[in-house]
Amino acid sequence: MKVLIATPYFWPQVGGMENYARFLARGLSEAGCEVVVVCGDRAVREPALDEVDGYPVWRLPVWRVVSNTPVNLAWWRQLRRIIRTERPDVINAHTPVPFMVDVVTWAAGRLPVVVTYHAATLLKPGSALMWLVTRGYLALQLLTLARARAIIAVSQYVRERLPRWQGKTTVVPNAVTAVGDARDAPGSGLAFVSNLEPTHRWKGLDLVLDALAILKRDGLAVSLTVIGDGADRPRYEQRVQELGLSEQVYFAGKLVGWDRDALVRKAAAVVLYPTTANDAFPTVMLEAWAQGVAVIAAASGALPSLVDDGVTGLLVAPNNASALAQALRGTLDHPSQLLALGEAGRHLVAREYTWPRQVERTLAVLGAVVAGLGPTAATEVTESVSS
Repeated sequence: MKVLIATPYFWPQVGGMENYARFLARGLSEAGCEVVVVCGDRAVREPALDEVDGYPVWRLPVWRVVSNTPVNLAWWRQLRRIIRTERPDVINAHTPVPFMVDVVTWAAGRLPVVVTYHAATLLKPGSALMWLVTRGYLALQLLTLARARAIIAVSQYVRERLPRWQGKTTVVPNAVTAVGDARDAPGSGLAFVSNLEPTHRWKGLDLVLDALAILKRDGLAVSLTVIGDGADRPRYEQRVQELGLSEQVYFAGKLVGWDRDALVRKAAAVVLYPTTANDAFPTVMLEAWAQGVAVIAAASGALPSLVDDGVTGLLVAPNNASALAQALRGTLDHPSQLLALGEAGRHLVAREYTWPRQVERTLAVLGAVVAGLGPTAATEVTESVSS
C-alpha cells in the first residue's frame, strides 16, 4: 500500500501535529508501506523534494501564513501533479489547520482520503473578525469531512465533537516513540513545554507565571523550566522580570528528543494549563508520563477525559491563576505522591500510547478504505484491532 501523508507543516518544524505525522510516517514505512509526505514549507520558493527518515517529502511554497495557517492558491495544481506522479493508494490528510487538508481532499479526485483530526475546537480567544472567519471555515470544512472516506480522531473527546461523522470516525490517539525507566527519586520544580509563538498564547503560560507570583507573595518560591522558543519569548521574559520571578524561571529554549526528555525528567511535575479546549491530546502530557513525571492539568477540554485525577495526574479549575497556585501549594509538598502519579502515567503510556500500537490501528483504517469497505465497516475493523 502506498500512502500519501498531507500535513500543513512537517519536520523540522516541531509541534503536536507535526510530530504525529512524522512518527506515523516512519511507523507506516517500517511496517512495509510505501510512504510519501507533502507539506507546506516557508523555506522553499517552488516545490522541492527531500528525504526524512528514509521516505520522500514534497515541500510546497507558502504564499501567506494566516493565524498559523499556510496558504498558497497554487497548491491545488501542485498537489494534482504530485498525486499523478506518486500514484498513492490512499491519502491521509491532517487537520484542523485549514487549507492543506481541504485542497488535497479535492485534488485527490477519486482517490480515497482519510482525514486525521487533531483538535477539539478551532475557536480560540481573539478578535471578532477572526471568530467570524473561523466560523465560516467550520461551515466549509463540512464539505471536506463529508468527502473523506474515513476520519481518525486523536481522542474520544474529539470524536464526540464530530457527531455528524460518528459512523466513519475512529480513535487513534497520539503516542511517544519510547518510554523511560522508572524514576527512583522525585524531581523538583515544574516544567512547561510549548511553542512560544503569539499564536500559542492559549497554552496558558501567562496564567502559570501569575500562579507562581501568587505563591511567591505567600513565601513559596517554585522554580519553573520553560522548554520552547518563539517570537513571544521576549514578552514572557519581560513578564517574568515584572513579576519578580527572574531567579525562579529558566527559559531552556527549543529542545527535542532526549534533550527535552532529560530536562522534563528532572521536574516534579509538568503543567498543562490551556485557556481553550483546542488541545485534543497534548503530546506534552504523554512525553511527561513516558518519563515518569506527573501532570498538573486544567480541567477543561479533553484533559479530564485523559487525566485520571489523583491516579495519573491532578486536575485544576481552568483559567484561574489562584486555583492553580492553591493546587501547586498543596501538591509540591508531597513529592512521593507526585512520583506515584508519574509512575502510573508511565505504565499507562507503555500499555496504550506507543507508536507501534497506533500504526497498527491506522493501518487497519487505511487498509479497510483501500479495500473498498464502507465507512462503518472500516471503523468496526479498526475498533476490533484496538480491542
